[in-house]
Amino acid sequence: MSLNQGIDIIIPIYNAFDDLTKCIESILRHTNLSQNGLILINDASPDERIASYLDSLSAENITVIHNKKNLGFSGNINKGIELSNRDVLLLNSDTLVTVNWLEKIQFCAYSDPSIGTVTPLSNNATLCSVPVFCHENSLPEGFSLDDYAALIENVSLRKYPLLPVANGFCMFIKRCVIEDIGLFDSETFGRGYGEENDFCYRAEQAGYRHVMCDDTYIYHSGTGSFVSDEKRKYLEAHERILDKRFPAQMQAVRVHCRDNPNRDIFKNINLAVALENGRKNILYLVQADFRDDGMDNVGGTQLHVKDLCRGLCNEFNIFVAARNSNYLNLTVYIDSNEFFFQFYIGDPNGFPQFRNAEFKELYGKILDGFCIDLVHIHHTLDLSLELFYQAKKRRIPIVFTFHDYYYVCPTIKLLNHNNQFCTDICTESICKDCLKKREGIYPDIDFLKIWRREHLQVLEMADLLITPSNSAKKILGHYFPSLESKIQVIEHGSNPFPVTASGKVTKVSFSSFHVAFVGGISDAKGSYCASQLVKNSPHTIKWHLFGIYGHNDLSVIERANFIKTGKYSREELPELLNKYKIDLICILPIWPETFCYTISEAILYGIPVIATDIGALGERIRKMDCGWLVPYTATYKEVLDIINRIKDRGEEYQAKKRNALSATIRTVEEMCNDYRYLYQVADTSGKDIKLSQKAYKEFSKDYLFGSGKGNSRDPILQRLNDTEQRLWNIEHSSTYRITQVLMRIGIPFKKQLKALLFRIYKAIH
Repeated sequence: MSLNQGIDIIIPIYNAFDDLTKCIESILRHTNLSQNGLILINDASPDERIASYLDSLSAENITVIHNKKNLGFSGNINKGIELSNRDVLLLNSDTLVTVNWLEKIQFCAYSDPSIGTVTPLSNNATLCSVPVFCHENSLPEGFSLDDYAALIENVSLRKYPLLPVANGFCMFIKRCVIEDIGLFDSETFGRGYGEENDFCYRAEQAGYRHVMCDDTYIYHSGTGSFVSDEKRKYLEAHERILDKRFPAQMQAVRVHCRDNPNRDIFKNINLAVALENGRKNILYLVQADFRDDGMDNVGGTQLHVKDLCRGLCNEFNIFVAARNSNYLNLTVYIDSNEFFFQFYIGDPNGFPQFRNAEFKELYGKILDGFCIDLVHIHHTLDLSLELFYQAKKRRIPIVFTFHDYYYVCPTIKLLNHNNQFCTDICTESICKDCLKKREGIYPDIDFLKIWRREHLQVLEMADLLITPSNSAKKILGHYFPSLESKIQVIEHGSNPFPVTASGKVTKVSFSSFHVAFVGGISDAKGSYCASQLVKNSPHTIKWHLFGIYGHNDLSVIERANFIKTGKYSREELPELLNKYKIDLICILPIWPETFCYTISEAILYGIPVIATDIGALGERIRKMDCGWLVPYTATYKEVLDIINRIKDRGEEYQAKKRNALSATIRTVEEMCNDYRYLYQVADTSGKDIKLSQKAYKEFSKDYLFGSGKGNSRDPILQRLNDTEQRLWNIEHSSTYRITQVLMRIGIPFKKQLKALLFRIYKAIH
């Protein structure tokens, strides 16, 4: 037999008149019966309507048989198989077939000579049940049967994954399998319940494989969840027989049910359904992922993107691409659902790369694969600048947020190798010396000129540039004056977290004055000054470090008045502030931070701050009058003088505290409102959303199956089955969404075109 031969569809029938008529109607509508045959076997149904209905169907290539006595499921199947001399497809009478079902199943069967049986996807087919594996499912809300079948066909990569056993509700069998192993064991399994398992196990032992046709969906109404006592006895008895005959293969089925090795099929369909919601697709790019399993998941940029995702994922489909060690994580946030993918991208290059062919291809495929409507780039450290170019090429709107000064200088914080603020002391020779020591750049290269040229070029591609503070906008305007008119200030938002059931912070008086450093205290964050403060302060000042330290002195200081609590989450901070009765928070960076979440956190809980007068800190503290400012070059003595002056909590301290308590901190929701409006009004009408099937197939081959440029670069991935299963499904939604666009266009010949494509496909193979 071959791909061009017809198939005989065998339907065993016993009562269930309504199901039968619907099943036959779907077959007549979606099956070429001039090439394929239909064998209808009435197994002595008591319902008199069955016989007359079947007789009315009798025609060329439709064979109707009425059994005088009931043969049971297996006997009926065998009778049909013996009437045929070609490949057969066993089909329950309580099924509904869909467009091109038989052609797709046959194509799957002949994609490999070792395939013996094929089972399509269904709502109720155990190992082939979608969207929930091994469950009886309903159609997704808002989808008709034809819609859902079309979605599954169009998102499928035709992976045809292995199964340990077929499912008899819709089971294609090659004639050569029957010739090699014989018929179903009707003597042992006359009433059914295990006959297909027995047949499949014998076929497997004869060298044949069983596969899932993952681009075809057949509806199966089934028998419901109720199992009668009689049926349960048959199931248990037949399972014991199968365990005795085929112990290893029965165990393989149990392992398959436990591990669901084809879970990528189901995840992909769930994602495709979730994406078909009419929302815009927004892609964020971040230098490090905020996921809990991310290598570097704590930082102002990550917190900001996390807040945006949480605040906007009910209105937009949010895609977050972020480096995580030598992978690019891609997480899709849709309502409360998350879909996760990873792509191997290797370790960061030793020197900055502006352009990179591999990132170019990967970004392009992500943009096309998910029909991204808007790109919001937050950081490109170790990620190249290719996303700007790929989005611009497709006329996708680009928003960019400055979270630091990386685009001005690779030092990021505008601090030279001596931890001095560059703007005040930088000269050409100092700059070259700094870049040599910090980045390994040869001094004869005018590197900073090249750096700013390349970054200015991509920033000019952006439709909108954002900073979280006016001070950051001013600094960036100094270096890039041509961009200043494109920069918009959108302040970050912060929400309070409850401390007690009532959500209120309880304060009591203490003889000691409690001062806290919050977050990662590195050199740039003023760790040297902090260590000197702790070493040289009186014991009546109690110091607390909530977070991690990046300075050796802080790590080795052991004093009764210095408490180090270690790493914490945002949600835990109010409890720490309350537990240790913090009176003051010290924020002493020596670089101009673009925002500073720590100020927001302090004010949310009514705690005054003392901070260096640089960047957003000076701007925000002056505006709220909620603390004290010192020069960013201040010594510890200048800071300690202020603390000694206010540690009795007198009127000066109380005034700042009142201001802190009354100050208004912008909420995350208020921030999200700005971005909500921004994303909604962005014009995406000009972007090129065309995607060829060739591009679709190349992506699936190269990035998802590891046969090309994607995960095959890393041999470790060959052993990471779970990760590998997450990789391949990213592109699926592409074809689905593009097809939906085409289907909305009134093309009267689309059915004929589809049939022609199948005929061409079959002829080629």
